[in-house]
Amino acid sequence: MYIIYQCGVVGKYTENLIAHFFENISILIDRLLSNIGASSFIKDLVLQGMFGGMSSVLGFIPQLTILFLCISFLESTGYMARIAMLFDRFFRRLGMSGKSIISFMLGLGCSVPGIMSSKIIENEKERKMTSIVTPFIPCSAKLPMISLFSSYFFHEHSGIVAVSFYFLSVVVMIISSFLLKKFFFSYSSSTYISELPRYQFPQVKYMLDDVLENVKSFIIRAGSMILISSILVWLLLSFSLEFQYGVPIEESILAQVGSKISFLLIPVIGKNSWEITISAIQGLIAKEQVISSFAVIQEVSGTNLFSYFTPISTYAFVVFHLFSAPCIAAVSAMKHELGGTLKTIVAILFQTFLAWCLASGINITGTWLSQGNIKLIDMSIIGVIFLIGIWIMCQKTHSNACKNCKNSQTCHMKSEQIVNE
Repeated sequence: MYIIYQCGVVGKYTENLIAHFFENISILIDRLLSNIGASSFIKDLVLQGMFGGMSSVLGFIPQLTILFLCISFLESTGYMARIAMLFDRFFRRLGMSGKSIISFMLGLGCSVPGIMSSKIIENEKERKMTSIVTPFIPCSAKLPMISLFSSYFFHEHSGIVAVSFYFLSVVVMIISSFLLKKFFFSYSSSTYISELPRYQFPQVKYMLDDVLENVKSFIIRAGSMILISSILVWLLLSFSLEFQYGVPIEESILAQVGSKISFLLIPVIGKNSWEITISAIQGLIAKEQVISSFAVIQEVSGTNLFSYFTPISTYAFVVFHLFSAPCIAAVSAMKHELGGTLKTIVAILFQTFLAWCLASGINITGTWLSQGNIKLIDMSIIGVIFLIGIWIMCQKTHSNACKNCKNSQTCHMKSEQIVNE
């Protein structure tokens, strides 16, 4: 994952070129609208509402292309199937199948196909569990946010910080899988059987077709959602509750609504900010919207929203968006796999609450460490105790599952034989 992300960073070198391209397009659109006599309202709508939000996300296309290329390479070589086999014993302890890793790896590109691929898992409860946990994998829609915040606040350490989000996702998946297994699903894990394809050098044509399809899908899916949401955000920023246009941003509809609920994110970012809160809500619709919402609000207000953050609160804010409820399309796919609206709502609440607790804990703990209220050695000891507790509970859960299985000894012998082969 570190190598894949570092390859993706190569796409950052095109940022200035892409920004210059969008800047020239913006100038041309401005001139065109002026020549045809468009009003200031229409010009602001097009340049700030539509174009501003779109350009902020589409500028990450080179990085996404490289990410898709790396994932396609891993799939084409036969590497994925071996990952699934190697992780089977570990995932069975968490109540999932080794085949779950296929969903997780596909989730790097997009959570929707990742969730849908859980159909290959025969056990119904393992399949449902996988569909709930898969959105925790940082998908391509989350990559722009990871890249932007990491490079803006951590500079030369941005690569390490960005990759830490991927490893953190593994930890969160382990914790959430244990919680789901312990309190929501109780069953005996199934045995993993799968044919391993031979290693091969991937076909270039297949890889290019796959990358082109993924990039095209991202542009269409994200572009349409970003366009609609950016226009909506701009309209709510430009009008007051009395529908007066051109009011100060503090009197806009969005500011009034955001100020009422901004207290929810105080533990996450350490400040009361309606701008950040609105961006967070946008992220629950589509993760790409966090960046586009930032761009639109900054364009209208002239305020640098990054000034609200510290490096610690930045990390916590990104963590919240990584693990909160996924985009609408992923929720729809999750509903199909879970088989009910109520179950989907419970899953969404579980994901968002877990993300809020984790992000708040990171911000509060990080702030205490920076202020000297708690020492790093104290946190290390607590972390070790926590990991030991998780390991003990996983062992207990696994042993209880085996006791409930009538053929547990035979099941173990078959599993060990398959793993050895």
